Amino acid sequence: MKTTENTVCARDGCGFIVEPVLVADMPLPATHCGDACRDYEWLRQGLDALEPTPDVVELYGNLREVAEILNARTDPTEIGPLPGVWSDA
Repeated sequence: MKTTENTVCARDGCGFIVEPVLVADMPLPATHCGDACRDYEWLRQGLDALEPTPDVVELYGNLREVAEILNARTDPTEIGPLPGVWSDA
């Protein structure tokens, strides 16, 4: 469910509510609605740190496509972690 409150995902273009994350059975606040948005931001920040070569510009284009997929979700858990970001999947 989308919301306009201040408890929304920190990723640009995502309006899903941020749910607390359980760490050692203790709910802690999160900044992203799910793994995919968190991974997206991790990748974006990595690209931001690189020199703007033609390859990096192409990667930004690919990342925009990922953002479009994330923005088309109807549920924040519809897409889990992006493959290869947090695991070898």
